[in-house]
Amino acid sequence: MRVRQLESFVCVCESGSITQAAAILNIVQPALGSQITALERELGVQLLDRSPRGIKTTPAGQYFLEEARDLLGRFSTIKKNIKTFNNSEQGHLSIGLTASLSMLLAAPLAQEFNRQNLAAKVHIIEDISHNLPERIAKGEIDLALAFDVAPYIKAVNCTPVLTESLFFVTGPATEFNKQGPIDLAELSRATFVISTEKSHIIQLVKQAMEQLHLPLDVTYQIESKQAIKGLIAQGTASALLPYGVVAREVEAGTLIARKIANPPLTRTLFLLQPSGNPISGHAKVALSIIEKFIAHLAGNIAFELVEPAARQRLYRGRTSQP
Repeated sequence: MRVRQLESFVCVCESGSITQAAAILNIVQPALGSQITALERELGVQLLDRSPRGIKTTPAGQYFLEEARDLLGRFSTIKKNIKTFNNSEQGHLSIGLTASLSMLLAAPLAQEFNRQNLAAKVHIIEDISHNLPERIAKGEIDLALAFDVAPYIKAVNCTPVLTESLFFVTGPATEFNKQGPIDLAELSRATFVISTEKSHIIQLVKQAMEQLHLPLDVTYQIESKQAIKGLIAQGTASALLPYGVVAREVEAGTLIARKIANPPLTRTLFLLQPSGNPISGHAKVALSIIEKFIAHLAGNIAFELVEPAARQRLYRGRTSQP
């Protein structure tokens, strides 16, 4: 069975006449008739009822027509996607990451894309979680990782993949200079520096503190992450940050990061990709690489994999939002 035979059969069925189909396909009628006969012989069933008034499909022919259309559609998609692997037709691929993830993943991802010799120019774009789904929907970004997004966004598949713990970050000379988790209630005794009042993290902490009827002392507001880390290192203030933002400083001993506990404060990381249309060959390779890095992140102190059962519960819960 050849693709040409499938195309001929579909054309005959849609035109309702071998004569008209032969004209459309620009082949002689006997040759077209022989293709259909050979197809029926190979399948061992009659596909068409032929009469002076034209042709119509048998039950087997109607079933085969639907399958043939599906196969031709898949062949077309394969041909389109396979071209993206042609180095002479280099494509472009954009990966969106949040600032904290960019610190952890941007360089390793870029190195892995280069090692895989991906035949596309890869751009890693840093943006806030709130913006990334919209940029996926608009086609500005091919794939992204973002926190606490809404899975019901049109034209975007949002799959929960990891849970990230938030950390209380302080300096070595403060009273909070201890190892191990810190109870949420203890945060009421600290002075905090934040980047913006609109930060998703600070809102999450405020809500948690309000439930315990405890105050949160936000004294400093600075936009620069480096300046914030400098203030923390001096012991002037503490902060609530993702581990990725301060991983290097914690390893160097200039900052201390403690998981928040009783109750823990976490957020969910989502893998974002377009829905509806098949992704390109380049994007499939990139997706495979990103999924490996997600599995690797699960071994990080800040992350845990979202198990399939919990993933479904979380997705159903979030899609029930208005």
